[in-house]
Amino acid sequence: MEYSKSVVLRGKENFTIEDVPLPTLTDSDIEINVSACGVCGSDVHMWKAGKSWAADIDPFVMGHEFCGVVTNPNQSSFKVGDRVVFWANLYCSSCDNCSQGMEHLCSDVNGRKYIGFICNGGYSKKFIGRAKNAYKLPDSVSDLAAATIDPLMVAYHAVIQADIKKGDKILICGSGIIGNFIANLCKLKGASYVVMTHISEQKILKSKELGFVDHYCNASDVALLDANLKSIAKDGFDVAFEAVGSEHATSCCISNIKPGHKIVLIGNTISDEIKIPLNKVVLHEIKLLGSVSCTEKEFRETIDLIASGAIEAEKYVTDIVCMEKLQSTMLRLCDNNDPILKAVVLPNI
Repeated sequence: MEYSKSVVLRGKENFTIEDVPLPTLTDSDIEINVSACGVCGSDVHMWKAGKSWAADIDPFVMGHEFCGVVTNPNQSSFKVGDRVVFWANLYCSSCDNCSQGMEHLCSDVNGRKYIGFICNGGYSKKFIGRAKNAYKLPDSVSDLAAATIDPLMVAYHAVIQADIKKGDKILICGSGIIGNFIANLCKLKGASYVVMTHISEQKILKSKELGFVDHYCNASDVALLDANLKSIAKDGFDVAFEAVGSEHATSCCISNIKPGHKIVLIGNTISDEIKIPLNKVVLHEIKLLGSVSCTEKEFRETIDLIASGAIEAEKYVTDIVCMEKLQSTMLRLCDNNDPILKAVVLPNI
């Protein structure tokens, strides 16, 4: 049996470094040496909960934003030495949604069946997984940039859903990596003005450096926030993105969108239900649009966005850490006074 040095989740907020047995290579799998793995907000949620999305994984290794070098191509078309990135969505390819090019809405996945959630992922030196989930990386896409493809694909899909028009005023509630990628993409689409809400001056330092947001509003004081947003867009914003997953942020979007316009909802809530001002949604014909992951076609296009230089993804990475530092990195991500935006784990340092 082959083993791989990995970061293992052992209960609430507790990582250990262990040698974990690798799964048996099936005909449809390839094996890679992991080069880089991005740290996602959903990883923080699982770390806090101390468990995976499946009940029977022991030991459990998180990580779904990873790339690596093929060491065993098996029966795939890849070659030893190929650099690949994995798409975490374990879609079936055969359900109605998959057949219509909506693999992100696969009936079998049902919003849950992802690498690093229901099976072991990329916080490890080695990984074995389905070849069809692996995509060859162009030389122009670095390992660090590849570790940001997952949040960029989420932002890209959301912006496509929003159908941005030249000159649009955009409101983004949420200052994380997805919100910042949305700002970048909106500017590429011709948006004239982008406003971002936040709760910490420290958390927007990298965002200010990147330069795609025109104005920031602190969301800590609800009344002051609303007044500030009304002063910027008296008649409302053309498009709003909710990238937090909170009642406050959702209500903020609803209160500040133009009648008849779109709010794209990206953030997941901790609880299944939140309150919203429904009458305003109805009476103003506000369009609430959920957005999750991306299609297989959009995943390929996301790689192309980086490869072409349209998105300089590596600039979004604020921290590069070894596996032993993942525990302290999670604590930093939970600290509103820490300027960390995007951390990437390099298993070989």
